[in-house]
Amino acid sequence: MNKIPDTPEPEYIADAGSTVEPFLGRWAALLDEHSSPFHSLAWMRAWYATLGNAPGRTPLLVGVKRADTGADVMLLPLVQRRSCGLSLVEFADAGVVDYVSPLVASGWAGGSPDDTGAAAASAQRLWQAIRLALRGRDVLRIDKMLGGALAECPHRINPLMLALRAQRCEMTGNEFHVADTWDEWLKSLGKEKRRKLERVWRTFTRSEAARFARVTDLAEALETYAEMEKQQAGRMRQRQPHYRLDQPEYSALYRHALTEGLADGSVMLTVLRDGEHLVAAQFGLASRNRYIALRQTMGGDQWRASSPGRLLNERTARHFFGQGLRWFDFGIGDYRHKRMFRVSHIPLYDACEALSWRGLPINWAWRLRRALKRQAWLVALWRRLKNGLTRAPEEAAAAREETETPAPVRS
Repeated sequence: MNKIPDTPEPEYIADAGSTVEPFLGRWAALLDEHSSPFHSLAWMRAWYATLGNAPGRTPLLVGVKRADTGADVMLLPLVQRRSCGLSLVEFADAGVVDYVSPLVASGWAGGSPDDTGAAAASAQRLWQAIRLALRGRDVLRIDKMLGGALAECPHRINPLMLALRAQRCEMTGNEFHVADTWDEWLKSLGKEKRRKLERVWRTFTRSEAARFARVTDLAEALETYAEMEKQQAGRMRQRQPHYRLDQPEYSALYRHALTEGLADGSVMLTVLRDGEHLVAAQFGLASRNRYIALRQTMGGDQWRASSPGRLLNERTARHFFGQGLRWFDFGIGDYRHKRMFRVSHIPLYDACEALSWRGLPINWAWRLRRALKRQAWLVALWRRLKNGLTRAPEEAAAAREETETPAPVRS
């Protein structure tokens, strides 16, 4: 009789659930000094209490353990929703998170950090366990994923980067590092930029009532956030018709985050005020090493001469440097005020993975679209066609006005 070969025991076992608090208990145990600010308990709890429970969105909390010890290796904060009849799985984002990534245990792959071959093999086994936990879903979409830990821990690799065919995202993060003293860092910017920062501070403080402050009282923070929200919505709706951060579920997220994280310092609110007037405000998150500016708003044009956005960035970073932070992060978006600080770019990645045969067409379409976007001549042609189509009705109307005989004016 032929002996049936033994089936090897799995290295990893994954589970999936929808109950947030037990998952966050495991999450807290895996947090360390290299975790992202978006990994804080305050932010995670606020997100799943608001956007994560919005209609059409269900929490999907995946944990991966070592089969032999039962120790958590990786936790994925996901959600699932229906789209075009398919079950779509995404990270906890909804457009408000700058970088997504799983929470990974230090030394998850075992062995040397430089042994990339062993890490890749381990990541594939880990991914197979995740796929089993995601049975019944159709597509996994990941946008703006970190390749590993942030710069504070360059050797920690994101297992999903090794297991999935991720592609570079069009967006990047923006960070700068203050290694020595604040004055030394200012000098590194160059004489012209340093003088600009000094000049705008002098301009701002010509008013005796002008001040920079970190808001630490919750009641004051919620009141300031209401001002900030109104101020930002007034400016952004003129530029972005689909602006949504003042909608109830989004507004609830930021208020909930302040309530959860203001006291422990994982959620920050800093302001420039001139008397009772809110000149600029910044909502940010912090980990043990890093501060990330998430939202910023500015008041009226009467303070434009003091460059309030740039000034608030500098004063906020200066303040938190004094609190022991060394990495300062301006998030995604290539805005002019970020270049002032000689930021370095944080590469981000996107991925799409079919989890069932129904998800294959979505995966193929995603990859085709990405491949076409890499063809510069096609992108240029599409833009010309798009601009031509939008201009055509306007040009036709103008031509009719020039050729048609105007109607007689009745006296």
